[in-house]
Amino acid sequence: MFSALYPASRRATRKALLFAFCAGVPLALGAPALAEGEDDAAVAELVVTAPIRESLEKSLAVQREADNLVNVIAADTIGRFPDATAAGALSRLPAVAVQRDQGQERYIQVRGAPARWTNVAFDGVNVLGAEDRVFRFDSVPASVISQLELNKTLTPAMPAEALAGRVNIRTYSPLENPGFKVSADAGRGGSDLSDGPVESYGLRVSWANETFGVMLGASAFQFAQDTDNYEPRFDAVGMREVRFAKYKLIRETNAVNGKLEWRINDDNTVRLTGLYSEFLDDEERNQYTFNFAGGTGTRTPTSGSLVAVPVAGLFEKGGYATKNKIIIAHGDHKVADWTIAWDLGHAESTFEQNLPLVSQSQSNPLFRPSLTFTAGEAGVPVITLFDTALNAQGQRVFGAQRTSLNQQAFDTEALVVFGQFIEQKDNFLKADMGREWSSFGAEAKFEAGVQYNDRGFDDPGNVAYLRPNGTAGTVLARPTAAALNVPWTPLAFITSTSAIGNVNTGFQANFIDNPALGRQYDALVAALVAANAAGGTNPVPRSDPSLANTVEEKVLAGYVQNTWRWDRHTLLAGVRIERTEVASEGAARVGATLTPISLGTEDTFVFPSLHYTFDLNDDVKLRAAYISGSARPSFIDARATVSINDAVPGSVNGGNPFLKPERAQGFDFSAEWYFAPAALLSANFFYRDVKDVLFDATDLVTDDRFNFNGVNRRGYTYTTTLNGGEGDLQGFELAYYHPWTFLPGPLSGLGFQGSLTFLDGSFEVGGGRSSAFPGTSDRIFSGSIFYEKYGLSLRLGYQHRTEWLDELSPGAATNDIYWDAQQRVEFSGRYQVNKNISVYVDVNNITNERGLRYQGTKAQPYELEYFGTRYLAGVRATF
Repeated sequence: MFSALYPASRRATRKALLFAFCAGVPLALGAPALAEGEDDAAVAELVVTAPIRESLEKSLAVQREADNLVNVIAADTIGRFPDATAAGALSRLPAVAVQRDQGQERYIQVRGAPARWTNVAFDGVNVLGAEDRVFRFDSVPASVISQLELNKTLTPAMPAEALAGRVNIRTYSPLENPGFKVSADAGRGGSDLSDGPVESYGLRVSWANETFGVMLGASAFQFAQDTDNYEPRFDAVGMREVRFAKYKLIRETNAVNGKLEWRINDDNTVRLTGLYSEFLDDEERNQYTFNFAGGTGTRTPTSGSLVAVPVAGLFEKGGYATKNKIIIAHGDHKVADWTIAWDLGHAESTFEQNLPLVSQSQSNPLFRPSLTFTAGEAGVPVITLFDTALNAQGQRVFGAQRTSLNQQAFDTEALVVFGQFIEQKDNFLKADMGREWSSFGAEAKFEAGVQYNDRGFDDPGNVAYLRPNGTAGTVLARPTAAALNVPWTPLAFITSTSAIGNVNTGFQANFIDNPALGRQYDALVAALVAANAAGGTNPVPRSDPSLANTVEEKVLAGYVQNTWRWDRHTLLAGVRIERTEVASEGAARVGATLTPISLGTEDTFVFPSLHYTFDLNDDVKLRAAYISGSARPSFIDARATVSINDAVPGSVNGGNPFLKPERAQGFDFSAEWYFAPAALLSANFFYRDVKDVLFDATDLVTDDRFNFNGVNRRGYTYTTTLNGGEGDLQGFELAYYHPWTFLPGPLSGLGFQGSLTFLDGSFEVGGGRSSAFPGTSDRIFSGSIFYEKYGLSLRLGYQHRTEWLDELSPGAATNDIYWDAQQRVEFSGRYQVNKNISVYVDVNNITNERGLRYQGTKAQPYELEYFGTRYLAGVRATF
């Protein structure tokens, strides 16, 4: 159980395959450079290679011709996507902010909206995110992507399950790139907080003629990283505790994708697309928590003097895995004057975590340190340690000063395991039809379609503790190991490597050898299981049926829309209708008794939309749109499973199957000036009126859903997810893209790409309280200076967002959790060696920016993290 999710044998096989691939790179490097006197046109082609400018030009061409408001990032003319993952690429679009996990881009927040308000499609077909419907963009590598489209206003042809935007990931098409094509890359680097490597490998091979096309691709990205983590907590007296943790991570993003295309004739084309991607996170944790409230003495929010402070250790070698599997069959047909398209497919996502933990404590108060502390960086305490001694009266007092924590003083270990496996499946069918016609003196196109999704969510129950026969139990490792004659020597695994990061904490502590401790953990659990097989009743890891739940969601949707095109005017109008049935099954736990619960809802919504475009001249477009949409509750929020306490006054804690979708309607107005090739100056204003916003809260039970076994539970307090009142979100976006080719000589290779967004919004929580939306920064800026000339392609990027609400507390606003303002400086460079080979270097988080969360005010820091700078250099080959 303690072993990592991904065995060493699997990693060895993967590395061997990647090594075999890399062995071919020198052969590619042997491709001849352009010789002196070679064709001048070839030399010119090499000199003007400009992947950033080419990508901009293709992206703006798509944006310019769209009937709705869309931002695009496209591959360059040789098919390379400009970023390592979808998350990194999307961060450069206007009004897009990135949410990171331990420094790595993971989620996006469009226009200041919560991440759950943005949905994702592959080749036009929506897919669910693996975590509460939220899609992890770090799980989509560049090798999969041909084009990213962020639709900020949805047309009726698109599912209405997004309030902020829809990201459509277009995958590589061999028929659109005929001939035999090979694209490969290999890179290696490191991190300044870790001694482990950063590795990146990718390969895509395709072939197509006029009729058939086939493509196979694979990619692997891995990096080792240390994360320094500090988490103070406060109560009414002062700083209550502080947690010091250091994580050693190995993270991987791997993907395999393929596509078959068959152009049967000019009127019929079919394709089959498959994608498997995974994000793997192996984690070692060394953590010490000082319980200031458990000591004797004085403490304030910024200082303290305390005797015999309990310290708890927590050690782990575990892992997380997020996996996506998608297969889609698609057809395009022309029958008489009609065009018909269909999609049939299956999408599956899983989220797993396996966190076996060793909890360590000091049973003897004299083993606990005495200390003084004062607030240091960002409020994290700087601690001076002392031994704890007894005076003549037998009272515990300060003893000798220490420079490091006495890790040999821990005399008690308990075993805990926390695991989870969540699975989501979506079977879908989509059909669209359309035809050209004349209407109101304009060229027009009529379109209609239907879509059906059959979705399922399954959580078999978390492994939350070591449990004997379904009830909570504790395994004290030392006496249990002795009784079973199993080795248990955790104090022998203390290393000489510091587990305290670069922030001044005032003391030192060293790493525990987590893999070695893990092997003893596994042996001890195996001995417990074997003893139970012989008739014992020891606590062992097991699922908790009281936490299990399933949710089924069936969505039937239909739409009609029509587009009119006059001389300089385009109007798209239509409506979408979606009917949703949700059935949730789980259990209510009352003490040790489980009572099955089955609840369901049905709803039907109508979503009209209107999109108008006016070509002021050949270079300026004015747009206006009215749109409406919804965001359905996550499957976890809609679960039926609850825990009930019948002790007066009575409480219920759990899911809420009767949640309503969040809904919004609003307007967009924009002006776009395409004043030069690959250049844009634009301004956009948007407003959204929102209702039924979801938030975590405590309310009262007002119906009889929990009135079983003869108990009336109306009036119990209900801690769950609720729908809030009304709210609004608005913002103003400015964007400027421009290769500065007008500059003289070498300076003509300079250019700029950037955007600035101003946001504001709030919604009613209840009880007279209103709150900002989680994820809304007042300002978001993204900008980069690039240079492309003489085979060089260089970009220096800067991103900044002001502070934003992260978690809304069920209680007072003073308990809300915020992220402090964040900024990132990044660099990427490429040099085109010849027409086939280029070398590159990427540097992430150049200035070693930190992540800081606080509770209510910055005077109460909640989490401080440092992630370090990452470096990657490599070679790319294209044939």
